[in-house]
Amino acid sequence: MSEAQVWLVTGANSGFGKLMIELVLRRGGKCVATSIDPSALKPLEEAYRGSLLNLYLDVNNESEILAAFSEARETFGRVDVVFNNAGLLLRGVVESVPEATARKVFDVNFWGSTNVTKEAVRFFREVNGPKRGGKMVVVSSSSGIVAGPLFAHYAASKQAVEAVTVGMSKELKPEWNIQALSLSSHKNTCSTL
Repeated sequence: MSEAQVWLVTGANSGFGKLMIELVLRRGGKCVATSIDPSALKPLEEAYRGSLLNLYLDVNNESEILAAFSEARETFGRVDVVFNNAGLLLRGVVESVPEATARKVFDVNFWGSTNVTKEAVRFFREVNGPKRGGKMVVVSSSSGIVAGPLFAHYAASKQAVEAVTVGMSKELKPEWNIQALSLSSHKNTCSTL
C-alpha cells in the first residue's frame, strides 16, 4: 500500500483551494489547509480529523509561511505537494482602480505566491531531501496569458506569477527532485515547466 501524500494548499477556504482539499481528503491524502478564513473549513476539519491541519495563513506574511511549513512537518513529517493557489480577483477600469487596491492584488497574487514558492523549494530541497523532493502546482489564470477588459491589474499580477514560475523552474537542479507545474484555466491548460 502506498504512503498517503501530504498536500499544503494556500487559499483553501474557497474555490479551487477548497475543491483540491476535498479531493485529496476523499482520496485518502493528508492536507495542510491554509487560508485567511480557517473557519470555512471547520466541517471538513471535523470530518477528516487526523488528516486535515487547518491553519490561518496570510501569504503576505513570510513568518506565517515559514510557520505553516513548520507545522506541516511537525504534524505529518513532510510536505509532498504544494498547491500554491491563494489570490485576489480585481475587476475595474484601469483609470478608476486606486493604486492601493492594485498594490494589494499584486501583494497577494504575485508576492504572496512567490514567497510560498520560495519556501516550498527550500523545504523540498532541505527538509524532504532529494530522495523525496516534492511537487509544486502554481495556480495562475487565463488572464495571466490573455488579458481582457476590466481585469488589467489582475492579469498583470498573474502574468508576473507566470514569469516567476517559469524562471524559477529553470533554476531547479534535477538532483533536487522538485517538479513544478503552472496551472491556468485558459483552455484548460496545464504545463510542466
